Amino acid sequence: GTLRGQRDSAMNRKLLISAISNLSTAYNLVIINVSHVTIAYQYCGGADACSAQVEAASTAVLVGAILGQLTFGYIGDCVGRSAALRLTMALSLFGATISAAAVPLGGDSSSVLTFLALSRFVLGVGVGGVYPLSATIATESSSNAERGRNASLVFSMQGVANLAAPLVSWALLAVFGVPATGSGGADPGLAWRLALALGALPGLLLVPCMGEGRGGQGGGARHTADERMSAPIAALRAEAGRPAGPSSTLLSTLRQRKYWSKLLGTAGGWFLFDITFYGNSLFQPTVLSSVFHVDQAAAGDAPPLQGDLAHNLCAQMAVVAAIGLPGYYVSVWLMDRVGRRRIQLQGFACMAAAFAALGLAYDSLESAGAGGRVAMLLLYGLTFFFSNFGPNSTTFILPSETFPPEVRTTLNGFSAAMGKLGATLGSSAFKPMKDGISAAWGPAAGLRWTMLACAAVSLAGFALTYGFVEDRRGIAMEGAATAREDPAREDNNGGASAAPTEGGLGAA
Repeated sequence: GTLRGQRDSAMNRKLLISAISNLSTAYNLVIINVSHVTIAYQYCGGADACSAQVEAASTAVLVGAILGQLTFGYIGDCVGRSAALRLTMALSLFGATISAAAVPLGGDSSSVLTFLALSRFVLGVGVGGVYPLSATIATESSSNAERGRNASLVFSMQGVANLAAPLVSWALLAVFGVPATGSGGADPGLAWRLALALGALPGLLLVPCMGEGRGGQGGGARHTADERMSAPIAALRAEAGRPAGPSSTLLSTLRQRKYWSKLLGTAGGWFLFDITFYGNSLFQPTVLSSVFHVDQAAAGDAPPLQGDLAHNLCAQMAVVAAIGLPGYYVSVWLMDRVGRRRIQLQGFACMAAAFAALGLAYDSLESAGAGGRVAMLLLYGLTFFFSNFGPNSTTFILPSETFPPEVRTTLNGFSAAMGKLGATLGSSAFKPMKDGISAAWGPAAGLRWTMLACAAVSLAGFALTYGFVEDRRGIAMEGAATAREDPAREDNNGGASAAPTEGGLGAA
């Protein structure tokens, strides 16, 4: 009836807000891959002239994201998911806007990257908070039978952003031109500034939506769906008849041994996955230049952002993103059919195989001419496809349904923060490792051993998933205080169905 229609409308709005928030987050994380190349050539005369500052600007957002995930995960349990999401999106909007206004901080033109590192740290705090909040909102807004699909659909916006970022940069560079190498402040750099500023657009579009449904009428026996997402967890516990007090604290939850293995599964899996995923993504320009044998630019040369596929970073990134994009939607299709645990297991296994093939077959593919380059690009793209049809999607969902509602976004934030810790490790370690090995044994050896290291980390993720990840597909979330009841899968008391969970040592 009318009440059900209002409930569904509120839930659809929440899912839309979560999806656009994820689009904003992913775009802001990826866009720097092109922008820092443009900025380095404009202000430093080449990518290698200020590599330390470029690395700092790339890593600052990840460090900020760790802080944001821990902070806003806790805030989401204290003041409500929607209120916390409004705060984190405001920070994202502010960080993206000031990033676009980056200027040198003194006489050294390369200090523009220091400005960018500071502004992207602020941005990182905002985008980091989106992870636990959007995942929790998506799962709490869904029935047990649809929870995996809806959360996967929300997360798939990351794939859209991964493809949009290089295409947007490519279009802006075509319209406004590539800044002249070494031009510094003499060129306004409109292309990269607008590319960074567009990271604020999704947040601006959400302002009217996020203002709806606030301050709903109270007094009823149960909250509406919108109010449930906006209420502090203490109110939700009272609604469910669960007492507040010591039993609702984070420390008391962590004292329960049944959550130790679950936290190891969610946080550990995310940590290992992000070592490969963000390390692979953030040094993507290095890998692609090796794949396409792009010669190191001489002083004064233009950045590799124009021309054919072999010399156009934007085109290369778009191809890799397009190869990986279907993986998100395969996950959407199969998440509630196959289950989180099995998808994560096959994802890690296939990632390990693709990384190992790329590393072991590098010499053979390199000597095979154009066909070998295409094969290398496809293998590299498959690492992203099986990331997305695998742990990239499942690690987003698992924490939001594994822990009780009073600490759900807090422990979701902790798991996500461990992921970003892995991302920081991957992005800061893989490129120096490749450069060091390349200096000692040649460029081919550097890429080969980097890919093999990614394969080893993927195998570790497979082992951890096998032992410590459970699968709650089709049954109530842990605690179930904020989950919609699904009569087809739950008994009259709101408990889980008799169907066994698919899990290892961590299964409940």
